[in-house]
Amino acid sequence: MNMNETTPEIVDEQPNLVMHLIAPITATGATMLVRKVLNAGYQRSSGRTAPDPRDPRVNIGRALMWAIVTAATAAAVETVVYRAMNRGTHTD
Repeated sequence: MNMNETTPEIVDEQPNLVMHLIAPITATGATMLVRKVLNAGYQRSSGRTAPDPRDPRVNIGRALMWAIVTAATAAAVETVVYRAMNRGTHTD
């Protein structure tokens, strides 16, 4: 079996410059919106405001857990936005 037969062809694609500029702005906006939704959901479900990591009165474990949840969610949203914005925007 020849390795070239099973290996997909790699194409040198150039990203669309407009999308290259718009994607970070869109990702930032989407992340901010999702954080607001997360904070509202936290307050609705627990009856308390979401932990503020800068507040020394907040238990460190609670602050760290909330930071992990929000950071992971923000990273996932950013990935989805970048993938959606870059889908089909490459020029040959």
